[in-house]
Amino acid sequence: MSGYFLQQVLSGGSINAVDVVGYSGEELNKIARLYDIKLQGQLELFLAEMGRSDGGLIGDSMIQLYRPSWRVREHLLFQFNFFNQMQEDGFYDFLNRPFVFSLVSDTQYYFIQTLLGDVVYHYDSNVGAVKATEWDLVGVLKVLASENHGQLRFKSFGNLLEV
Repeated sequence: MSGYFLQQVLSGGSINAVDVVGYSGEELNKIARLYDIKLQGQLELFLAEMGRSDGGLIGDSMIQLYRPSWRVREHLLFQFNFFNQMQEDGFYDFLNRPFVFSLVSDTQYYFIQTLLGDVVYHYDSNVGAVKATEWDLVGVLKVLASENHGQLRFKSFGNLLEV
């Protein structure tokens, strides 16, 4: 069964909604505590409806949350290293409990400041620059899905809680 968030992301695209997997309410609470983030708005809906797998819509090459080889340790280290790099570069104004949901080409980070809402921010580690994008989470996922349109994507399943 597909939910409201998934329908917003798809709007015109199609995947088998049966293959989309999210987290339960109890698991979302664990994620919020473990990653020290505030789950609300689109991020909470995203994780609840398609946080484990997008059914092949975008894939794990752009959404590291879907990488099956990553366990909780890799996910935590990834988020921790991102936070540290932002501190080292002096971007303290962007550290309102950030959560990176997309890594493109190993240097382009897309994240939400979970204390501030649904605006997506982009950090380019090549040049050490951060800026707010013109999109919210739904908008970024639509862009990523459209960039992948027509390409073969495997359905991968990640887990932010698996040890």
